[in-house]
Amino acid sequence: MRFDGVQILGKELRHFPERARRELKARAAAAAVALEQGAELAASLEAPLVGQADAGSAIVAGFLDELGVPRERMILDELTRSTREEAVAGKVVADQHGWRRTLVVTSAYHVPRARRIFEDVFGRSRVAVHAPEALLQRADGLAREWIMAGTPDEAAMRFECRVEALLSNLARALGLFPAELRWQTEVWAGSLLRGIGDRRGDPPPA
Repeated sequence: MRFDGVQILGKELRHFPERARRELKARAAAAAVALEQGAELAASLEAPLVGQADAGSAIVAGFLDELGVPRERMILDELTRSTREEAVAGKVVADQHGWRRTLVVTSAYHVPRARRIFEDVFGRSRVAVHAPEALLQRADGLAREWIMAGTPDEAAMRFECRVEALLSNLARALGLFPAELRWQTEVWAGSLLRGIGDRRGDPPPA
């Protein structure tokens, strides 16, 4: 897989902090592998969430530091609290840097819904969404260890897939609504399920 840039999606830490950190480590490790394979930069854009002292992007930056990724190869910001926001903000980053194709890394249970949203925002030809395990064969050392340790087990997959199905059903139900209303509702639903507080500013259209 050859990509111009990679985006690491965030993960709420409040309910299952140890598992969530392992998953974030796996995502960071996959991004580090993508950088070794030729991606220019790795982006992490998650804002602080309720119950977390640090923004998701700061946590991911620390993991990338441990993997030896220089800070100049990271794009860090505190913008996003939902998958739709990740896609909209990610496309801005990709456009600014002239990325023709972006790799988005998230956990396996999140891949189907994230893929639909990112393809909706980016266009299918400009983005690919994969779990960290997709880069495992190219990983070694600490990156390989983190990817393997961060693979969700059967119980985690069952739980997370139920949440993903709920959000996917909501998105399908909203399919006939205007894009801006659909975007706002998806953000609200994701925020409600993740226990997120008031958002800053007005959302842009999807």
